[in-house]
Amino acid sequence: MKQVLTFITFLIFSTSIHAKDNNIFTPVSDLFLAVSNVEHTQMCACVDDSFLVLEHGEVWTIDDFINVVKPSDFVRTNYFSVINSRMVGNVAFINYWNKANIKNTEKSIDLYWLESAVVSKVGDKWLLSQMHSTRLPQGEIPKGVTFIKQ
Repeated sequence: MKQVLTFITFLIFSTSIHAKDNNIFTPVSDLFLAVSNVEHTQMCACVDDSFLVLEHGEVWTIDDFINVVKPSDFVRTNYFSVINSRMVGNVAFINYWNKANIKNTEKSIDLYWLESAVVSKVGDKWLLSQMHSTRLPQGEIPKGVTFIKQ
């Protein structure tokens, strides 16, 4: 009986840790949801004051990022596959695959990126401090990756 209680306690503790770690990805998924919905205010709410995106050879601030997110007749659906993450105090490092399906009534295209993010705990909220994004060539699909729809 004691072993069963120990196992249940371990299971609850492990689940709590796992759920806590999952919160570090929230600002990433929230940012891309805001991009999909062209919600500039929401984009700003996901990042801290020092936020930078290293986007395929360019350095963007949140204002630069906002400037490329414009309304269109395309609908963007986001998918992610987290490779790994690590927390060190109030900073977390996340490596993940990003897939966007972009479609309108005439066509649909899938785009892929290999990305990393640094998130920082500000108060009780995780915010993006930095993202690094490498776009895969058109038509190249990461092998063996399972994506989860946002």
